[in-house]
Amino acid sequence: MVETIEKLKKELLQFLNFDELTEDILHRLINRIEVKEDGTPIIHYRFTTPKIE
Repeated sequence: MVETIEKLKKELLQFLNFDELTEDILHRLINRIEVKEDGTPIIHYRFTTPKIE
């Protein structure tokens, strides 16, 4: 679990200092976006919240 948190932290630190949101950044953070019939978006991120036990 510590390795997962460290990996996520490292990945996020790379994106904190960006000047422009690029297609590459979006692809690294978001797996897919679904749009429901009523137009509501559902965003599936490439990372998950770690479980604290």
